[in-house]
Amino acid sequence: MRRSVPPAMRIGELATRVGVSTHVLRAWESRYGLLNPSRSSGGYRLYSADDERRVREVLSLRDQGVSAMEASRQVLAAERAGTAARTGVDGVSPDDRLASADAAAETTLRLDPPLLVAQLLDAITALDEDRAHAVLDTAFLDRSVESAIVDVLVPFFVRVGDQWELGRLGIAQEHFASSLVRRRLSALSLTWGLGTGPVAVLACPPGEFHDIILLSFGVLLGRAGWRVRYLGPDTPVPSLASAARLAKPDAIVLASRRPSGFRAHARELRAIAQNYPLWLAGRGTTPRVLEEIGANHLGPDLVADVELLTRSARSRRRNEGSGAGRDGRRHDTPAETPSEAHADSEPHP
Repeated sequence: MRRSVPPAMRIGELATRVGVSTHVLRAWESRYGLLNPSRSSGGYRLYSADDERRVREVLSLRDQGVSAMEASRQVLAAERAGTAARTGVDGVSPDDRLASADAAAETTLRLDPPLLVAQLLDAITALDEDRAHAVLDTAFLDRSVESAIVDVLVPFFVRVGDQWELGRLGIAQEHFASSLVRRRLSALSLTWGLGTGPVAVLACPPGEFHDIILLSFGVLLGRAGWRVRYLGPDTPVPSLASAARLAKPDAIVLASRRPSGFRAHARELRAIAQNYPLWLAGRGTTPRVLEEIGANHLGPDLVADVELLTRSARSRRRNEGSGAGRDGRRHDTPAETPSEAHADSEPHP
């Protein structure tokens, strides 16, 4: 009979030993009941050699083409049926844990985006990083990246903004949410410099520090084959112009929640728009701003915006190949009417 080894590892050490990210381990724990940690006196989860063994067995099955869910079921079932079938250190038998894992996995797979948003908001409100990561794991593992961003992250940050304005969330929770999601999105941006696709420069104007939706948009662009040059929040306009000269982008996307973020630099931005396709996004994109700067408008639908930029870049390159002008603005679709631009009040890139 295999003896249970007292818990000794935190999740980071376990992840290093088995070669699996902490996000995946948390997902396997919360969804499939694969891991059975105890708590240290300081409240940290501690994992045992038995947990490590289960993970390695799941990985071996995955190498044979078995899904993570089915592999977890098989590993726990083998534990239940074999000599390892005994009461665990938490007083729960593998049989009971397997049944519980099946029920939890079935429930998780039925979670719709509004429920995920609500769960993520609850976790952020409590500053509970483990719970928040578990919700994000569910969103990104059970849905496409595009759906996780558009259907979960964007509505989540709309709720965060609303709750902050109502005084129900503090600055600490807002910063915690941004930091948590930024880390997740950053892992999806590692291929931004690869390939030969069109180039996009993404930035927020001076004084604009809220860039999570813009970062999300960059992830979607990267997945559509774009090479993204991400300048981020609070970008000086001269620096934006310098980056444009170096990158020679097929699109520049500038996002701000306030019209003043654009209008304070209208002259410089207009000069940029005369040489490169400039797209403005965010609540600050009013009809007056668009007229003053002479830029294109991106709406709140991030997936549609990616398609629009892609079509525009293709059109621009065709026009350049035929000797047409270099600015490439509005080649694909006409500019929106003032009423259409004004109707857009949701936060977007």
